[in-house]
Amino acid sequence: MKSLTVTPFIRDSFENYQKSACGITLDIGRQRINQKELLSLIDFVKEKKMIESFNEMRKGKIVNASEHRSALHTSLRDPSPDAPHAAEVHQTLEAFCKFAEDVRNWKWRGCSGDRITDVINIGIGGSDMGPKCVYNALRPNKLEIKLHFLASADGVIFDRITSVLDPFSTLIVISSKSFKTQETRANTQEILDWLKKAGIPEKDFKHHVVVVSAKPDAAEQFGLPKENFFPIWDWVGGRFSVWGAIGLPVAIALGADTFKRFLAGAHAMDQHASTAPLQNNLPALMAMFAYWNSEKLDVSYCFLPYDERLRVMVDWLQQLEMESLGKSTAADGTPVIGKTSLAVWGGHGNESQHSFYQFLREGTAKNAIDVFWCEKPGHAHKELHRVLMANAKAQTEALVTRDPKSKYFNVVSTVSIEELTPETLGALMAMYEHKTTMLGTLFGINAFDQPGVELGKKLANEAYKKIS
Repeated sequence: MKSLTVTPFIRDSFENYQKSACGITLDIGRQRINQKELLSLIDFVKEKKMIESFNEMRKGKIVNASEHRSALHTSLRDPSPDAPHAAEVHQTLEAFCKFAEDVRNWKWRGCSGDRITDVINIGIGGSDMGPKCVYNALRPNKLEIKLHFLASADGVIFDRITSVLDPFSTLIVISSKSFKTQETRANTQEILDWLKKAGIPEKDFKHHVVVVSAKPDAAEQFGLPKENFFPIWDWVGGRFSVWGAIGLPVAIALGADTFKRFLAGAHAMDQHASTAPLQNNLPALMAMFAYWNSEKLDVSYCFLPYDERLRVMVDWLQQLEMESLGKSTAADGTPVIGKTSLAVWGGHGNESQHSFYQFLREGTAKNAIDVFWCEKPGHAHKELHRVLMANAKAQTEALVTRDPKSKYFNVVSTVSIEELTPETLGALMAMYEHKTTMLGTLFGINAFDQPGVELGKKLANEAYKKIS
């Protein structure tokens, strides 16, 4: 087959290819696009009114047309009293943060007076991946309260978690928007049976179980008082929900102050995404190049964090992008022309060098890659961090060094921060959220529904009835 000449890197033509905001530096110098193509891409983005659409979303416009809903996850971290739904958001935030501090300060105890040492989060999808991502990123080495996650309907993980816990010092947070999700219902029933078998009567479940849901009567259905209930709303999708009461387990494990700092970092990125010029707008640039790479270069998307704390972010990104953008129908109901979501995958960068980098370096595929690193380590082992950073920066170059005439190649962006704090993590996760929703605008699809997921749930319920 005839080989293709690959477009030179941006850095060969432009001096200003590093962009910084909110403690994050994005280096787009290894993207493959020339000046003429870039100008054409910018014109397309302006024609699509990508930033204008983003700001309309923040103001409460109906952007989820199939479900006739707004998408106001940005309101969950907006301190302004003028933000959409501000009153109920701030009231709920203060309520669950106070509850979190009561648990941490031993004011909230188990039914026998034991202090809470462990929290089990029951939820799946956004009710699991968001909190897990934040917890893994920000948890200190020593925790007074440990957080555990029950997502899949798999008895192995259920037993591994519960077998080492004391029910009398355990708090259960059950998170489900509708309680129609089969896995969450099953895990909830199993965990309530676990409490009963330990000798905790149903009347004392109120000391050990709280509920996060969009169903106002969800707590009462479990025989719990109203103060054991924290609301979420249908104008926030699950994969965008960690900023609200879905983040309660994180606030308990890490503290309300840490959680609020996380929100503040995300809000700073919201402001940046709304107001920064296109050429300096981090999520807008990421969306632009992701669109170009999907439409013109036919790549997959690989996220490679050189930091143990962001290992779980690969899973969070998979749901965020692939559930949002994995659509073949446009927002107006017509078939999509062209591509939409990239396949999202990845792994811890240093470990993956000894796993799938051979595929990235010399395989017969094209890939768009984000390499992430943090300049300051989250530990005191200087030599280990020196080795890790050397590998991150060397592999960034190795991944784009191929025969320029080969039709197989990689495009690489680097995302770096000085230090991983609650603020920078919030900004980082919000940046990828905005990249995703902006891509929905460019692709012309609804980034906020998930009909394929709902079909799977329906079929699973039907299959369940046939299995004895």
